[in-house]
Amino acid sequence: MISDLETIGIGSFACVFGDLENKPENIPGFDALWQTASFGTDFGDMGCGTYRKMNRPVLDHVVDAVRRSMGGSGARPSDVGHLVLATSDPTLALLPSDFAEQVLLACGLDDCVPHLVSYQRCCSSLTALRHARDLFTDPDVTHVVMVALDFVPDDRDRVRPYALFGDAAVACTLTRHEPGLVRLVSSAVKADPEGLRGQDTFASRKTVADRALAAALRAGRRQRGQLERVFAANLYKPLTLFNASSAGLPPDRLHFTETLAAYGHCGNADWMINLADHHERVGIRAGRTYLAQSLAPGFYACVLLEGAAS
Repeated sequence: MISDLETIGIGSFACVFGDLENKPENIPGFDALWQTASFGTDFGDMGCGTYRKMNRPVLDHVVDAVRRSMGGSGARPSDVGHLVLATSDPTLALLPSDFAEQVLLACGLDDCVPHLVSYQRCCSSLTALRHARDLFTDPDVTHVVMVALDFVPDDRDRVRPYALFGDAAVACTLTRHEPGLVRLVSSAVKADPEGLRGQDTFASRKTVADRALAAALRAGRRQRGQLERVFAANLYKPLTLFNASSAGLPPDRLHFTETLAAYGHCGNADWMINLADHHERVGIRAGRTYLAQSLAPGFYACVLLEGAAS
């Protein structure tokens, strides 16, 4: 039986990427940076052709994402009772202490409570989505906006062996009275003790992924074979495909290669970008099951989503 919370619609995904498009090889000292990070791996295998860099203030990107998402859902600023912001740990350290207040004022959210979800690195937004949905236990809540944000100020810090980082802010709106694009069926996040110590291995990453996926599938009463698409993190392409296979996820069900090529790894916003991109290209199908997932040193998170009825 579907609970009231599981019927909350999630939709109006709005992606606001960095203003400047650049190629990784144009980063000053790129060859040396990549050789240091990669241990001799060919960068062409990464799968990233371009990335986006924020040229305007970060606040502008977040405000644009919130406004576009509210506009797409038909929500007025007075309708939104909560704003949930998710970001990875390094980005959190770059935001001013009054960042949430700035967003609320700029968007006209005069009667809105801000929330922050972080410290789970690139998995933070998946926990934030669950938190945003659970806010509807208050019967007075009709709309909640969730935003995933990540950016890198110094281009030299974008180059990592497992990813080329890009900048983006992505928002979606959760609504009590509309079906939205998808609904949240179940979710899970698990910790990898070895990863928290900086000693994660293929085995430890597989173990934490298996635990989280099993929990989400069990709670959602689904099987891996029912997954229409998997919205993966935009990491090093061979690693992403290997990790998916080791976790029992068919590589041909993953949606990430096109967005990885265009935008790079936008931190905890990746799964939202990939969901929106898949919907634009193919369309989210009513009644079908989708998996959004992310992994980071120390964590694996996933949510099961069901396409809303037409």
